Amino acid sequence: MSKEIKSVIIYSRINDESVVFTLIDLVNFLVEQKINVIIEQSTNDKLRLSMPTLKFADMKDQADLMIIVGGDGSMISAGRKIAMVGVPVLGINRGHLGFLTDLAPKDIRKALYSILKGEYVLEERFLLSTTIKGPKCQHALALNEAVIHGVKTAHMIDFSIFVNNKFMYSQKADGLIVSTPTGSTAYNLSAGGPIIEPSLNVLSLVPMFPHSMNLRPCILSGDSSIKICFRSRITPEEITVSCDGQIIMTADDRCEICIEKNEVPIKICHPHTYDYFKVLRSKLGFGSKLVD
Repeated sequence: MSKEIKSVIIYSRINDESVVFTLIDLVNFLVEQKINVIIEQSTNDKLRLSMPTLKFADMKDQADLMIIVGGDGSMISAGRKIAMVGVPVLGINRGHLGFLTDLAPKDIRKALYSILKGEYVLEERFLLSTTIKGPKCQHALALNEAVIHGVKTAHMIDFSIFVNNKFMYSQKADGLIVSTPTGSTAYNLSAGGPIIEPSLNVLSLVPMFPHSMNLRPCILSGDSSIKICFRSRITPEEITVSCDGQIIMTADDRCEICIEKNEVPIKICHPHTYDYFKVLRSKLGFGSKLVD
């Protein structure tokens, strides 16, 4: 048994009416269970409940759990912020795939009752810290992946990769995906990268459409420091660095892109029945027969 949950922060981007219904049901249930409920400030700006509110920056030591109502995008967006204050997160799926959001709306009361009593597991997932060093220093975190790619369609970029300050290779390609185990089932998977069990301390490097027949995805230690340098003239309008597809930064040939594991992980709360491989089968059809 884990620690009982006494205080909960609720977050949602509230993009449709069904999310509001789920939020109201969630709040009512938590109040019934005598849980201290706090609403994230931007969430309550839309929900307008007479309850305590907090900004992300003020959440440290203020709650035992954050519950996120939405899809994987909401989970990823909130996860980057909440990781830095150390509050575990639990997802209720109101999106499409719901790979990171464990609970279905219809299961809220039954599943949450057990979780509040301490029947849950906490799993740490690491994030990527991406820094662009150049005329203008830029920095962002990513839970899934950092992607370096050209802005122009079907336009290759010429770059070199260094791992722990040792030359790895140079390549012309549409770009490069650096993925965490959490992100291995996202863009990494679509680009031909491997599925990685989330507890592993590794990174996946996947070149995007490389102009080479002998370049394949590569697994590195999660403690590796990766540096990408450009080998040809590039203007800021030609290269973007995307973190989780939500934060967009620009770079040029004067820049070095440095990617490494963030020091602070995110803590994800799962029901005690959580099974990663069951999620792979049910959400992604992993191992399913194409024909009977």
